[in-house]
Parts: sequence; C-alpha cells; structure tokens
Amino acid sequence: MDKKSRVAFFAWGLLLIVLAGSAGAWAWDWSRSRAASPLPVYSQVADFSLVERSGRPFGLEALQGRVWIASFFFSHCTRLCPLTLPQLARLQDSLADVQFVSITVDPQQDTPPVLAELAERFQAQPDRWYFLTGDQAVIYDLSLHSFLMAVEEVPLYKRTPGDDAFLHDGHFALVDRRGQVRGFYDPLDDEAMARLQQEALLIVKEKFP
Repeated sequence: MDKKSRVAFFAWGLLLIVLAGSAGAWAWDWSRSRAASPLPVYSQVADFSLVERSGRPFGLEALQGRVWIASFFFSHCTRLCPLTLPQLARLQDSLADVQFVSITVDPQQDTPPVLAELAERFQAQPDRWYFLTGDQAVIYDLSLHSFLMAVEEVPLYKRTPGDDAFLHDGHFALVDRRGQVRGFYDPLDDEAMARLQQEALLIVKEKFP
C-alpha cells in the first residue's frame, strides 16, 4: 500500500470511529432523556372544600407535597365501583408513599357515616385513603374541570330498571406533589394498573422543593 493509500485508509478509519462514537453518544443521550423524561401534565387541580369521612373539612392543602391517586365513585353503585374499590385497596398495600382520595358523586346519600362504613369495609388507612363528600356542585366542577372526567346524575325518566342513578368516569388519576394530574388509568385493565404502579413510583421520586 503506497503512502497516499495509507493516508486514505487511516482517514476513513478515523471517520468511522468518530461516526460510531457519535452514534453511541446520541443513543446514550436519547435513552437517558427517555428514562428521565417527565410524565405529561394534563391539568392542575383547583382548590376545593369538601368533608372527609371523619367529618372534618378537607381541601387541597391537606395533600400539598404528596403524591396521590384520585377517583370518583358512589356507595350504591352496582356496576363499576364494586370492581374499582378493591383495586384501590390493593394499591394502598403496594404503594406505601402514595395517598388515595375517593370522592363520591352522590353526596346526598353518601354522608360521612356511610363513607366511614365503606372505608372500614376496604380497610382504608385513615391517614392515607380519604373518602370525601360535600356539595354536589363543587364535586361535579372538580370532576369536570380539574380531573377532566365526565359525571352526571341520570334523571329518573331516562333510566331503565337496574340502571345506576349516576354516570361517572371510573379512571384513576395520578396527581403529583404540586397538585398536577399526570396520568389516567383504567382500573379494569391489568396493564394500566401495572403502568400506574410504575409511574406512581416515578412521580414519588421527582424532585419537589
């Protein structure tokens, strides 16, 4: 190989090394950014004033600096809620650093004593899983505008025998320490529940001033 050929050979070799190094660095940066990328922010939970099953007032300040999972339900629901409340009980056992907030969409019937009985049935820890009731207008506004979840009371004339009196979104909402909704999860989907477990832990580890 003459001198000119050797120079060209080494030049090509150097170029391939640089390109390989750049590709490796790009791939590493991409994977690192993927791993560190935050979950999206869907909405900000507005301040609210409701009543906990214990009878004490409860608002957003009680959850300041905490990661929590919110859901809507009502105690005499015959379809969705009997399946979702046990899911929350399981999450309570597996996510030690997460709080839970279950808000009734039928506050007229779901008084604090009714909610206290329900909480006892599912072994809800008083300082971790809160059951809330209060003014219906406040609850529906919270559901629609803070959690982006549809809810309505179905008039009697629109119901057929066996229909529930309320329709509400059954998803679980993951809320970060700033009161921002970061994800929605179908409690009847095993993959979604596994994803909630993982993403809740990610939110717990996020830096918070």
